[in-house]
Order: sequence, then C-alpha cells, then structure tokens
Amino acid sequence: MIARSVVLLVVWVLLQGELTVANLVGGLAVVAGLALLFPTGRRAAHRVDPVGAAVFVGTLLRDLVVSSWAVVVTVLRPTPDRIHTEVIPVQLSTRSPLVASIVANSISLTPGTLTVDVDLTADGHLLDVHVLGRVDRAEFTEAILALERRVARAARFRAEAADDVRPDVPSEEGS
Repeated sequence: MIARSVVLLVVWVLLQGELTVANLVGGLAVVAGLALLFPTGRRAAHRVDPVGAAVFVGTLLRDLVVSSWAVVVTVLRPTPDRIHTEVIPVQLSTRSPLVASIVANSISLTPGTLTVDVDLTADGHLLDVHVLGRVDRAEFTEAILALERRVARAARFRAEAADDVRPDVPSEEGS
C-alpha cells in the first residue's frame, strides 16, 4: 500500500511538471482519495485469464459487427418480424457479481439488445433482456449462456481469495 502510494505521488508530481508544496499537497489528497475509493486490503476474488479474455473480446467484437448490421437492416428495411420486441428472461448459473455484470453490460453494449434487470436468485443471476427482432428463445438463451461461459473463463474465480461462498461458474464443456 505504501509503495503504491509513493508511486502514485511521484507520478502526480511528474505530471504536474514541477515539485512544489501545492503539488505535493494536491498529490497527497489524490492518493488519499484513491486509497479510500479503491482499497487493496483484500485479494481480488477473480483473476484475468489472458487467453479467455482474448476469446471474449474477439467474440464480443464479432457480435458487435453482426448485430450492428442487423440493426442497420432493420432501420432501412423494417418488417414486422424485424421491429418486434420482447423481454426474454435468461437464468445464468453464476453467482459471481463480476461475471454477471460483465455479461449484462456486454448484452447492453450490443446493438438490438438491452439488459433491463438483473436479479440474484437461488440458482444464480436472472437477466431480463430486451430484444429487437423476433428471435428463437432457446437459441438466444444458449447464446447468452455461451457468453457467460466466455466471461467466466476470462475472469476466473480465485478460490483462495474470497471470504464468501465460491460462485458457481459454468464449465467450458458443451461450448
């Protein structure tokens, strides 16, 4: 913690361009604020798997392009099936708030879909997803569960780091 604070203070002063009492006091205030906002007393419950993260980001970018094109087609050539909207509930198996948040935000980032609600249930997180266009519910749900598996692989749970119950993370089997 002290080493991080010293490094942050030095970076602050270097960014200011000169060593003055005001810059030191301002830097100390910023470092104190960061220490309060982002405490490091507990080890992170997840770790990033570089290969899993690369797969997740690559697939998300592909999904963004495909769904953007679908929305463009919907806007330029609307049909009743293309402009149909509905909210589809999707039950995730993870109890990890981090994994559920990344899945929900990835859905909302993708054009044509929006996560409306996230609830923690006994079986994991339940997402309510608003969808533009008529979709097969089973295929849509499977696509979201595949997204959950990719996110869970990218943000692996570190068992020794958590004080609470280990979140149930779906396995990579079947994807």
